[in-house]
Amino acid sequence: MNGIIRNSEIVALLAITAVFEFLFPTPSALYLDLPLFFALYIGWYSSPAKGAVCGIAFGLLQDVFSRSYLGLNGTSKTLLGFGGSYLSKWLVLESFLARCVLIGFLSLLDNVIVIAMEFLLGQPIQQGWLRTLIEIPVTGILGGGIFQIYDRVKFPHKDFRRL
Repeated sequence: MNGIIRNSEIVALLAITAVFEFLFPTPSALYLDLPLFFALYIGWYSSPAKGAVCGIAFGLLQDVFSRSYLGLNGTSKTLLGFGGSYLSKWLVLESFLARCVLIGFLSLLDNVIVIAMEFLLGQPIQQGWLRTLIEIPVTGILGGGIFQIYDRVKFPHKDFRRL
């Protein structure tokens, strides 16, 4: 599975994330954590190191656009991008519902990490629990759908009946 995600693809995903974050600022109506999704997707199909590095990049990009403390989202996305690589070895997620549940759970974990770091640093918590409770199912369902669509584009189904 290593080497499936290329560097040019990562740059394109970072650009898509930057445009998304610019057009829909943090307290948006969408509540989709696109940087988390892309960090998980890259971690899922690459090495732990590549997942962690991409998690840093996507998290720091989210920190810049959300005007939060630099490094909070970077740290949480690093951990989840790193962990995504190991989850792909332990879990087989072929069904849409299973992917949605996993992405929703990891969205909860991401928010808990950020809120816990803000609490430990003695900073005001910028993201409330209500926003987190809305973001979890939205990121889970939309992330699961994007994951499935992106998989179909990258790995189209082969018809071996005509061989």
